[in-house]
Amino acid sequence: MKHTMLARAAFIALLFLASGMLAGAQEHVPQPYTPNEFPAWLHDLWRADAVFVGSFPFSLFATLEVYDTYRYVTNGFSPSYAPWPLGSGAGVTYSSTETLWLAVSAISISAVISAIDFILERIHEHSAQH
Repeated sequence: MKHTMLARAAFIALLFLASGMLAGAQEHVPQPYTPNEFPAWLHDLWRADAVFVGSFPFSLFATLEVYDTYRYVTNGFSPSYAPWPLGSGAGVTYSSTETLWLAVSAISISAVISAIDFILERIHEHSAQH
């Protein structure tokens, strides 16, 4: 009985402490970032990362479609190799080497898209300054 009373008292004290900390945390209002708070290269890195991650699903889809169409044509238009919109989806699977090369190709295409965006942004900034 004494242990349960002590445990309840400790629990109630912990709740009061936690609610006090929460009330203190709500008084702090975060300030917005200033324009010069982060270096320019970090903004460029953030943009490149966003473009890379955003373009990857499209790069992967395009890579898979091109490769599936290539396999379909080189295998004599066999229905088991038909690409996604034509096939049933239960076609021949990729080998581990094919999977690796498809992933590397999609990553490379996304990296090229990110690099092109970086170059175009630099050209835009340069033309805006002059």
